[in-house]
Amino acid sequence: AKQQMLEIEGKLPDYLVACVGGGSNAIGLFAPFYGDQAVKMVGVEPAGKGLSTPDHAATITMGTPGIIHGFKCYLLQDEQGEPLPVYSIAAGLDYPGVGPEHSFYKDSGRAQYVTVTDQEAVEAFLKLSKVEGIIPAIESSHAVSYGLKLAAELEQKQTIIICLSGRGDKDVTEIASLLERS
Repeated sequence: AKQQMLEIEGKLPDYLVACVGGGSNAIGLFAPFYGDQAVKMVGVEPAGKGLSTPDHAATITMGTPGIIHGFKCYLLQDEQGEPLPVYSIAAGLDYPGVGPEHSFYKDSGRAQYVTVTDQEAVEAFLKLSKVEGIIPAIESSHAVSYGLKLAAELEQKQTIIICLSGRGDKDVTEIASLLERS
C-alpha cells in the first residue's frame, strides 16, 4: 500500500483505517508506515450491540492488560484473568484479545482505536455495495463505517486507505436475514 500510494498519489496517505479483532490485517497495513509519523493509524473495533452491553469485542477500548495464548496484550477478562465471552456480527472480529503489536501501538500513542456497532457496520456494508458495487466483508465494513465518518471531516485533498480484508459474498445471506428482521 505504501509503495502504491507513492506511485499513484506521489505522497503518503494521511490516514490508514482497518478493522481489528486479533489485528493481523490491520498490522499488515500499519507496520510499513510505523516510522511515518504524519500517517495516522486508526484501528476499528467491534462495538457489537453497544459498549454498555456485554455484547461487544472492543478489546483495546474496553479491555485491560492480561495474558492470552502466552502473550501479554489488552484482553476482555474477568477478575481471575480468564477471557470473557465476546460478540460481534463479524465472526472474524469476535476475539477477546488482540495482537501485542496493537497493544504497543495503543500504549505508545502511535495508533488510535475506535469502535463501530453492528448497525453502523451493516449500513456501511450496504452503502459500499450500492455506491461502488464492492461487497465488503462485514469485518471490513467496520473500517468502512469509520472511514466514511472520517472522510466527512477531512479536506478533499487528504487521503485515507481503508483496508478491505475480505469479500462480503459470504455475508450477504446473513445481512439480508438481519434486514428482514428489522
